[in-house]
Amino acid sequence: MGQIYTTIEDLLPVLGFPLITVGDVVTSHFNLSGRPPNVSIIDHLTQRKPISPPPDPLHVDFFLEVENPPASLTEELIRIVYWAVNEPSGISQILVDGEEDLAVLPAVVSAPIGSSVVYGQPNMGMVHVPVTPETQRRVWDLLSKFDGDVGLFFKNISKMNP
Repeated sequence: MGQIYTTIEDLLPVLGFPLITVGDVVTSHFNLSGRPPNVSIIDHLTQRKPISPPPDPLHVDFFLEVENPPASLTEELIRIVYWAVNEPSGISQILVDGEEDLAVLPAVVSAPIGSSVVYGQPNMGMVHVPVTPETQRRVWDLLSKFDGDVGLFFKNISKMNP
């Protein structure tokens, strides 16, 4: 969905704002680089195995927990990602009980144009998805294949609280 980077140094100059990370290892890399993400979505796993130690956020204003089964996108996860991405007053971390991989999709469609979503590609690096109208359109195309009325859900999501 985006360009793969193998070093954080190459990735930092091309990042937009806000920065949203999906995955424990990617989040840790950004925290260690001194550029913590505005929103991080983690599950304390890497390649389905517990990560030790889990990412230690430098500073988090909002810590949210949500259940999301593997290979799924629950309404609660989508709602919390939308809220965190659009909460301008602080840094958010979302801990997923289950699997966070698909959270990239609601992050891209919820994020403002010009922001960045970064997720890990095991054994390859970090994938940078610049949020553009084109990337949002591609993600909507993917989401339209999911069960349920995702469009109606997103139409009503801004009225919900986490």
